[in-house]
Amino acid sequence: MQDRSPWLVYANFVSDLALGLEAGDVLERWATQAPRKVWLLRAGDVLVTPVPVSPDFRTYALGLLDVPDASVSVLHAPGRRGAAMADALRQDGLLETVRGLVAGRAGMALLPTALDASAVALAAELGIPVSGYASAEGAGAALGVTSLLNTKAGFRQVAPELGIRVPRGRVCRRDELRDAVRSHLAGHGRAVLKPDRSAGGHGILFVSPGDPWWLGLDEGGLGGAEGPWIVEEWLDVAHSVSVQMDVGPHGVGPAFSGEMRTVGPVFSGYLSPLSGATAGAAEELERWGRALGTYLADRGYAGPFGIDAVITRDGALVATESNIRRTATTTPQVMIARLARSAGLTGTPAWLLGQRRAAAVLDFGTAAGRLSAAGLDWTTARREGVVLYADAPHDGRSWRYAVIGPHRERLLELEAALSEVMGLS
Repeated sequence: MQDRSPWLVYANFVSDLALGLEAGDVLERWATQAPRKVWLLRAGDVLVTPVPVSPDFRTYALGLLDVPDASVSVLHAPGRRGAAMADALRQDGLLETVRGLVAGRAGMALLPTALDASAVALAAELGIPVSGYASAEGAGAALGVTSLLNTKAGFRQVAPELGIRVPRGRVCRRDELRDAVRSHLAGHGRAVLKPDRSAGGHGILFVSPGDPWWLGLDEGGLGGAEGPWIVEEWLDVAHSVSVQMDVGPHGVGPAFSGEMRTVGPVFSGYLSPLSGATAGAAEELERWGRALGTYLADRGYAGPFGIDAVITRDGALVATESNIRRTATTTPQVMIARLARSAGLTGTPAWLLGQRRAAAVLDFGTAAGRLSAAGLDWTTARREGVVLYADAPHDGRSWRYAVIGPHRERLLELEAALSEVMGLS
């Protein structure tokens, strides 16, 4: 990130862009990650977050960034189940508080996690643009394409036009799902079921002949009773990968790529850059990303986006979805790039993200202290180390961390040492 005007960092994890608002439990779990948006802040910025940022984490993050605590403002806006974040702000009487925080900060722009209609309306109401756009109205022109391509059906519709390979399959209504699955199993033996709007792997089912798969459907949350579903071929996956791109004033360009860590279908971490068995996918992923980025730009979109894909055991690269928003990797990568620059590094070093459970409950200060005592914490002098990038978990045990180092082998060494020091499993 270069010098810029102030941001209103708007952590609207509760958004209908990736999921329906009826999926309250999933959205609330995602929202617990909102404190990581502190890593985007610079002097003069404001963060609006649906969960509180602990004082220890705020001091820790801003200290590593060398941003004075008093130079930023953080507003906790708790939200309401079933309501988009901006609607909750209005209902809770916090809109005037936000307006007061924006006042007097010349050039401020809204930086949402998800570019949805609610966020655009909020920017218009505050009289500020959305970051990357000349105005809130300009951002509003992109809502059609963001809505389409944050669905799996929309991506399957557009991808073949752009030369992007996708799994064989079909889109069907909920009332067609049993017949579609029965037909697919008869022809192919196994299937993957995906709700049209989902993220992070939540709601995906792997089905074999004879499975009572319908018992695993989430009627009121992911997919809902009426939402479309995707029935796709089962692929023998060796690696799950992604490319993250950006549509900016100078065109479409790559931000980073890497390998996703998963537990079953659920995202649990990341390893960047692609190397070894996954390195060969980088060029084709970037080509797909440029094609999709041009499509987005032609329809008014500006900002980050990504393509998720898999590499099969026979070496085929197949794209599974697009994410036209800030994802679980976007903010940590910005954090890592900022820390690397502060250490005098050119370019972004190798890095990984993980989420593991500690043997005992730890508060943030204790966890950070253990890293420091063991010499595992990130410092500009060492130019490597571990960063606790997402505040203390609510259960005190499910820690998210980033490891930064010169190459993949060193990352794994540091992660193993971290596991021993914090009792992670």
